[in-house]
Amino acid sequence: MDSLTQQIHVDELIDITGGFSSVQTIFFFFNCMFEIYIGMQSCAPIYSGMTPTFECASPNFTENACNKSCSAYIYPNQYGTMIAEFDLACGLRSWLNSLYVSAYWIGYLFGGLVAGYLFDLIGRKKSIIILSVGQAIFAFVMIFLNNIYLLIICRLCFGFFISGAALGANIITLEYVPSKQIAITSQFAQLCFPTGEIFTMLIAYIFKKDWRMLYFVLALPTPFLLVGSIFLYPESCRWLLSVGKHAEAEEVARELAIRNGYSEVASKLKLVNTKELSSNTTLIYSWKHLFWPLNVLLLSVTSFIIWFACSSVYFGLTYGVQNLSGNIYLNSFLLAIVEFPAFFAYILGNTTAAVLLIAGVATIILPFVRHIADGWLMTGISLVGKLASTAAFEIIYFYQVELFPSSIRGFGMGICSMFARIAVIISPAFQKLGSISLYIPYFGFAIPNLLACILTILYLPETKGRSLPESFDDMFTKDPNHKRIAHVIERINLFFVRLHLERAVALK
Repeated sequence: MDSLTQQIHVDELIDITGGFSSVQTIFFFFNCMFEIYIGMQSCAPIYSGMTPTFECASPNFTENACNKSCSAYIYPNQYGTMIAEFDLACGLRSWLNSLYVSAYWIGYLFGGLVAGYLFDLIGRKKSIIILSVGQAIFAFVMIFLNNIYLLIICRLCFGFFISGAALGANIITLEYVPSKQIAITSQFAQLCFPTGEIFTMLIAYIFKKDWRMLYFVLALPTPFLLVGSIFLYPESCRWLLSVGKHAEAEEVARELAIRNGYSEVASKLKLVNTKELSSNTTLIYSWKHLFWPLNVLLLSVTSFIIWFACSSVYFGLTYGVQNLSGNIYLNSFLLAIVEFPAFFAYILGNTTAAVLLIAGVATIILPFVRHIADGWLMTGISLVGKLASTAAFEIIYFYQVELFPSSIRGFGMGICSMFARIAVIISPAFQKLGSISLYIPYFGFAIPNLLACILTILYLPETKGRSLPESFDDMFTKDPNHKRIAHVIERINLFFVRLHLERAVALK
């Protein structure tokens, strides 16, 4: 134990204080609670936005059919959904339900972006507490609102706060997990989202005649998440060291060692900031480096399209469950349960192009199947599409890390995630266009997948057996399948470099 009196790096702290021990287990399960809760809230609009039986207030109009000549609609069964309460079945008001769904994801997108700066500014723990307070407030406030426009604004704010709180919980959890176990920890955490979908389906089935009770039950976990954020999580040692708070970082490290049963280690811990050992770095990279030279540009654009495509089919099929025949609760359960085997798709290796192709083909044939076969066939094909899109998400998440070099990996993954969120935001609008023609949404979801499949084959290199790239020179291997494309890219790069040099000489 005498060697522990020497300074250690923060990266060595976890192994010395017990590795993945009791404290890390608590952090992991609490992080899973956040992920389950996001899954619960994300699919709640499927049930609160179900269209009940309606008819025009004037006689001689067809039931469950919108008509431009009708000025008002009534809902005979008083089915307790937002559609009935706020009269969103027809006309321009019907788009408000789609906007309600998108508002959550708009807030989710910006919440993640703002939270990233907040984590670095005031720390992980304080940020999580503030964001948890916000999401708890808006989760309960929306239950009592009687105005659809205020409800949309409240939903946007809720998405903003829950996104940041969940992101913070995930970051601080992974910062205390041994590096060798980060991948498997992230893997199992992602199983929580479909678990949340199943929970919401069960709750919605019980309270299917009262959307406010549905959201009330969904809001109940928020106080527990807030209390857990206050009492379970310590501040991040990495952040404390990065802002020069060495004494506080060592105190947190000692507390962690004691809680894991390593009291004899606690008194001998002395941390050193790893950043102090890497002060020789002179080149600062930014998001601009994702778009030059041309081979990096093609890789980046292809990656963005892949993430957009995966998200569009995944959420397009999730929110499009009302288009399937049969019981919506059973269909939702099947669409959620089919995700579980997909999370182990990475075991098969890099099959990104294959699963993108399957997801795209399955989605694009859905509107054709609806007219020529029974409902179960359409449901079965939807399950195949959902399985493939989930598998694509799972594979690309690990594959993407192997594509970008360390210097721009964070920027690249962040922008990829942003494109995935954009796809979710516009997904409800595409679903609404299904009232014009069912081909529009499914073609809109499928075409990006087919395009992503082609681009994956053409431009993404093979990474099997290759270490993580540390520089731009490491990004592309000598893959025989890409020699012709690499040659063309090289020629184009040389052309632009020569053009740039000629302009520089001319300016002198």
